[in-house]
Amino acid sequence: MKVTLLFLYLTLIQNIPAEKGEIVISIENIKSTKGVVIVALFDDEHSFLKKVYRSKTISLSQAKKLIRFENVPEGSYAVSVIHDENENGELDTNWAGIPKEPFGFSRKTISKFGPPSFEDTCIQLKGGSIETTVKMRTLF
Repeated sequence: MKVTLLFLYLTLIQNIPAEKGEIVISIENIKSTKGVVIVALFDDEHSFLKKVYRSKTISLSQAKKLIRFENVPEGSYAVSVIHDENENGELDTNWAGIPKEPFGFSRKTISKFGPPSFEDTCIQLKGGSIETTVKMRTLF
């Protein structure tokens, strides 16, 4: 009897949908008038900067407004933004792997060597809405 009740309880808990919310992003320091902006949302440290959870490619005029990702389950997320000036769909780098186009991250713009970690950039969504600001940066 106890095992049956425990099984039923665990089954019901698994079927309860996670709370969903909204991630709202503002982008600062866009200087160029060329290209588009790619906003990427990552949902775990293993896929950070490798496999995008959700993304939006937006015009520069839209980038000056708030960007919204709606219906996002509660959890940890990191935001990466690329100003894709030549509209080739990726962040262009030089021979040493240093970005040639503007970029930015949630919570932190850059680490000392290479991109920041998921932990350094993640924000916590606990239902409702959370806002974050990404300040664009150019290295060269």
